[in-house]
Amino acid sequence: MPLCGSGTALARHAARLRAAEPCEPGPRMLFPMYTVPLEDVFQMSSVEPYETLTSRGVLVEFQKEMGKAIFVSHQWATKEHPDPSFRQFAVFQEAMRRILTELSTIPVSWLTEMSLPFKPLPTKDFRSVNLFVWYDFFSCPQLKTHGNQQTRAISSIHAYVATCSFFFALCPFIQEPSGGVLDAASWRTRGWCRSERTMRELSGGSWILVQSATQIELAWTNIVTDGLTGQGHFAVAEDKARLGPVLAAALRRKMIRALRDLDFVTFRCERNLQSVHLKGLDVDPEPYLIPGEGAHASPTTDFLHQNGFRQINEVDSGGFMPVHYAALNGDPKLMKSLLEDRADFTKRTRKSQALLGSGPGVSALALCSFFGHNQAANQLISAKANVREGGMTPALSNAALGSNIKGVHILCDLGADLEKTNTFGQSALRFGCAVDSAAVVEELLSRSGRKTPVDLSKLLHAAAVSIMGGAQVTRRLIELKADLNEQYQVPGYSVEHTVLKLQSVRYRLGIVTNATRLLHHYPGATPLMLAILAANYQTAWILITEGAWLNLRNSRGFSAKDLADMTGVPDVILEALNGEAVYQRL
Repeated sequence: MPLCGSGTALARHAARLRAAEPCEPGPRMLFPMYTVPLEDVFQMSSVEPYETLTSRGVLVEFQKEMGKAIFVSHQWATKEHPDPSFRQFAVFQEAMRRILTELSTIPVSWLTEMSLPFKPLPTKDFRSVNLFVWYDFFSCPQLKTHGNQQTRAISSIHAYVATCSFFFALCPFIQEPSGGVLDAASWRTRGWCRSERTMRELSGGSWILVQSATQIELAWTNIVTDGLTGQGHFAVAEDKARLGPVLAAALRRKMIRALRDLDFVTFRCERNLQSVHLKGLDVDPEPYLIPGEGAHASPTTDFLHQNGFRQINEVDSGGFMPVHYAALNGDPKLMKSLLEDRADFTKRTRKSQALLGSGPGVSALALCSFFGHNQAANQLISAKANVREGGMTPALSNAALGSNIKGVHILCDLGADLEKTNTFGQSALRFGCAVDSAAVVEELLSRSGRKTPVDLSKLLHAAAVSIMGGAQVTRRLIELKADLNEQYQVPGYSVEHTVLKLQSVRYRLGIVTNATRLLHHYPGATPLMLAILAANYQTAWILITEGAWLNLRNSRGFSAKDLADMTGVPDVILEALNGEAVYQRL
């Protein structure tokens, strides 16, 4: 079967790129990449600035022939210092010691394991070479007298990310004296952290999430549910402005690399997701990467040309049709043109797509709903797309999963069934809890309550394993009097029951992973137990301080304390479970 796109202008352009020399240049480094050897990092008892380490001769200008570098992404505790109490960096030290001495692999996060064919990362990759650590406070000039150097170093961060072999997101659960919390959820809100993570993913690398000295996992993220750079929080507005062109250039490099590799599916995904990646940034997507046709062609003709399709309802090797890529693109004029030219919007995707984190069987309407392309969704709805669709990811569930509150309004107003569940028995409400979208949950609850009362307690279980931490939705459900202690009852004779049973069998056979452990212990689990298993420590703390019972046991006979001992949790959580901590409500 010929490769979809072969013989097209896209294929010819890809062949020329493949034959051309040199390759597309990488990101430019405007300031040297200064690092600290790992053995010196282990000796630190405080995080000192660039100037101090420079004066002591500790910093080393990294070159690839020296070994491998680790990029540490983190959030600053104060405006003046990232970690004045050394609580974050101490966790990094302990995590690295475990990686080098105790762990044979870094396990995959439970959701990644269930969604994508990722494998654990062998720790021998860390032990085979000399390691050097890049951390902004000691790798970039900090004094105002070094302003020009600091600017050049900050502008080079994307190049440092690309140079590093490993990327760590350092996100331990820390309660600040001010009453705030630093954790993985708060890290995801920071614009710079989002940018660093996005650059890492665009360069083709996986990354490692560290939430405690023992909670270390290989993570996968979705560009929407895990946060877009342009929608993150920036303490300095100018930083956001400078990141637009940097991100656009990184996207271009990935698209060119995909063309050189003749990976047309990746090219199509990234080309059409430009508008998503760049949302909130003052820079436009690059629409014309393939020579020919151009602005004078019809939107349909030009779109097929730029994406290497010959026919409007052609299916590529990734199981997508042009209308599905147009749904990623989100241009309502393009969608209207495709529909007028009889694109079949009723067909669903035929395969999973790792770049999107999506399974098979997704409609164009569901894709638009997930990515917040509501005007394009309206074009599909006008063409009679089914707003009440079912399947693995119905449109309303996808709108909830993408925290698309306007999309939820549109679909509900047009008659989407709020009680409809997907193949695994999950409702849109449950998806809203899964991404900790309080606005979506509030809207769906208000609409659902008009017909059938909602069992709020069951939603707490979904919030407890939220991929975004679950704290916002958990607080709201507690305000609405959800039962903190309800033990999860697995529906009999359901797909969910079958999945849990199969994963439990794997666990009992000795295949112990984050996913098999969580799913083995799901039956009879309280929200607190699930929050501990999912490493959602802020949610666990909220449940404890709000009075969750600590003596309950799940169907396997384990208490929350037993599960905490098994997985390893921050000291403050363990002390609370032991009755040793003084509770401070978050």
